[in-house]
Amino acid sequence: MEKDHTQQINVIIVGLGIAGLTAAIECHRKGHKVIAFEKTPKMMHIGDIFSIGPNAESVIRQWKDGAISRALNEARCAIDEIKVFDETGKLQNVNTMEGYREGEGYVINRAEAVDIFFEYAQSLGIDIRFNSNVTEYWETPHNAGIIVDGLKIEADCVIATDGIHSKARNAICGAVVQPKKTGSAIYRSGYAMEELRGHSGAVWLTEGKEDVDQLYHFIGKDITVLVGTGRRGKDVYWGCMHKSLHDVSESWIQVSDVRRAIELISDWNVRDRLEPIMACTPQGKCFDHLVMTMDQLPSWVSPKHRMIVLGDAAHPFLPNTGQGANQAIEDGATVAICLELAGKNQVTKGVQVAERLRYQRVAKIQELGHRMLKTLQNADWDGEKDEDAPTMITRPAWIYSHDCQQYAYNEFQTVAQLVSERRDF
Repeated sequence: MEKDHTQQINVIIVGLGIAGLTAAIECHRKGHKVIAFEKTPKMMHIGDIFSIGPNAESVIRQWKDGAISRALNEARCAIDEIKVFDETGKLQNVNTMEGYREGEGYVINRAEAVDIFFEYAQSLGIDIRFNSNVTEYWETPHNAGIIVDGLKIEADCVIATDGIHSKARNAICGAVVQPKKTGSAIYRSGYAMEELRGHSGAVWLTEGKEDVDQLYHFIGKDITVLVGTGRRGKDVYWGCMHKSLHDVSESWIQVSDVRRAIELISDWNVRDRLEPIMACTPQGKCFDHLVMTMDQLPSWVSPKHRMIVLGDAAHPFLPNTGQGANQAIEDGATVAICLELAGKNQVTKGVQVAERLRYQRVAKIQELGHRMLKTLQNADWDGEKDEDAPTMITRPAWIYSHDCQQYAYNEFQTVAQLVSERRDF
């Protein structure tokens, strides 16, 4: 029996990061017709590392009969543990990789993961358009759309996933909410191990560990340094998060001078271990940006309920939370299901339910991230309370064991009824 295309939901997606790619893939898998727009000429992402945990892996493992999970697993950093030191070099903790072991999740090169997502989206035949300059968002009671390069494109709904500096956010939500400083900034880089080999000061990281990758955290007051390897010793990664109130460029992420990062640890006892790894960073491979946050949006949804912002456009996460990509994936999977269950004639209800299913969860995780950042900025290893100990690792079950898709299927009707009655969830 042929599918009734008159009932197929037409979806426009703007922005192709993790949130946009997931939304495109999941909407396609749920039978919706997707057109995705990206302003850059090709996929462009900085090649450092990030993490995907069990709460997001539960979505990915369903793609292509598990083939996408297997591809990500092949590319994952083979890390067995995370060693945490203070700025004197004293070992404070050894953390397991629970949640990121094989079959659970990944610590992985960001650019490589995005490429795997993108190639899968392409293989599905999704209409993806690069070099697209979206200048306007619009909606009526019956449809919604965008103006892109002067051309009016319409659909049943619009999903905007255009990042923390979203242009869609104010247009869709009607609230002028801008990213703001947290008081921290970060230097970050990733490069080939060959740049470092032969440097006597980096032997501790480069030699004798080709079968396994490493991850180290060095946490001192106001400064946290992360150092690791990837692809079984083929890549090196480092990051340096520090207190800072200085401004950076409009682009949010900019190429920077690695000497500025090195200067931050000039009085650390472990400088001799860390400086070679920073100093060997190739020209143009050190990036600098403020760690930004944003007040909660009053709503992610447009007045006529046919447009929604998701991912960093709706709820940016601090990097120490380790949940930015995971919650972006949960967003994309949830909105696809809500549109599926609502149907073409009730798209507006599907959009509203998606927001309600996600809003409080991400707010709680954002709050957790801010508490963690405070412990890092104040780094007190001698504090009396465990919760005051500085950490970049938190794995509460309510985050990691959550199945966003099952939750959406279970709760959709209840929340849809609340939407109809204009009651809170």
